Amino acid sequence: MEQSTRIRMEDIPFNKLEKVGINRDFVSHMESNELKDFLNGFRSEKLYTVNAKINDQDYRIPAKIRLQQQDDGSVNVKVHPIQRLYVPDEYMGHKFTKQEKAALLNDRNLGKTLELTGRNGKKDNYYLAIDSKTNELIPLRKKNIQVPDKIKGTSLSEEQKQKLAAGKKIMLDGMTGRNGKKFSATLQGDAANRNINFSGFKMEKEKDLEQKAEKVKGAKQKVS
Repeated sequence: MEQSTRIRMEDIPFNKLEKVGINRDFVSHMESNELKDFLNGFRSEKLYTVNAKINDQDYRIPAKIRLQQQDDGSVNVKVHPIQRLYVPDEYMGHKFTKQEKAALLNDRNLGKTLELTGRNGKKDNYYLAIDSKTNELIPLRKKNIQVPDKIKGTSLSEEQKQKLAAGKKIMLDGMTGRNGKKFSATLQGDAANRNINFSGFKMEKEKDLEQKAEKVKGAKQKVS
């Protein structure tokens, strides 16, 4: 793999991973995109079984892992176990309202962007979501999710792009799946998975598509 990541393959601290109970051959089972994210310091997509000591008792628990590069260039292993679903009163300099807490607990997504203060003391716009596997609150800088002009072959209007960029949900019709069939879905930026999340899938029937095409055609004729 070309060096296009923060951390090189040869810098993975396999000895530290083995100490937490993860065999060094786990990297060979990662898909290319998953490995690239891992080498960029993002949480693993999968849960791994790691060693943990609780009340002086040894346990094996499920957790996500990630690599963290230190100022001196060394690399540490961070473990993110499953935790109780909880939203604090304040996070990264922002005090949550009752509505914001409810959105995070119910939807696992804040549904908007917030100005938060990073570890370096600088403010930036972030998406916020709760990891569905660990219940951890995940911030992601707004600039890390790029809203494209097209998704699954369907063009987005400027209004739809602005809503997605702001962390809001949109409904997009007429997308084309891998099987070549058309479908619609609700889309929203997802900080936990660092991408645009799809939910509420609905396959579209040919008759529905024809009716939509006729409506669009009729609207254009009226305008002209």
